[in-house]
Amino acid sequence: MIVLIESSAEFPSVAVCDEQGEVLWHEVGTEKQSHAEMLPMMVQRATDFVRGAGGMLLAVGFQEGPGSYTGLRIGVSLAKGLCYGLRVPLIAVSGFACLGAEALMQFPNCTEAWVMMDARRDEVYALRCTREAGAIGKVRAEILPSEGVAGYGVHTVFAGNANEKVKRLLLAETSVFWDESPRASHMAQRASAQLRQGDVVDLAYYEPYYLKDFVAGVSKKFSL
Repeated sequence: MIVLIESSAEFPSVAVCDEQGEVLWHEVGTEKQSHAEMLPMMVQRATDFVRGAGGMLLAVGFQEGPGSYTGLRIGVSLAKGLCYGLRVPLIAVSGFACLGAEALMQFPNCTEAWVMMDARRDEVYALRCTREAGAIGKVRAEILPSEGVAGYGVHTVFAGNANEKVKRLLLAETSVFWDESPRASHMAQRASAQLRQGDVVDLAYYEPYYLKDFVAGVSKKFSL
């Protein structure tokens, strides 16, 4: 079995799948930005499920990012700790590509999907996927409107947590919008395929795909 960890989105999520990519168990956090509090126990429940089902943990799949810097740091630490402790490989999975594929499954009349996750101001993290070619290039930062995001229409589904921003800035009235963020359960098929292909990362040197440098801010809980 494979434990899947998604810690880039607002709500952390963890899943377990078999070698064929079938999701056997999954859990999504109930509070935004609760990674530090909830993710360790969610991972524990996932490993308990594997043991209770009489299975063997073969690998850990991790959503490589980009997204929440803090969430990614927490998630990759848990993923590496599990891999080191159980001596299993780590699989870096593109959650954006997985969400794009999921969106095209959910909306069969669409031929392309733009996965867009909210960044600062008018910026998004974006990846274009098509039904024929899959993910096109890598996730990149786009300030909307952008020449890099064009040609969308009735054949396009926008997926992610930035739909309000996308509607306002791109005026994509005829496109389809799906308010969904990357989830661990979306990663099952891709993670199982990568494991079969031996597509794993070096535990000692692996870092998530942050895309941009971390910028520290003042906690909303802090007051003078």
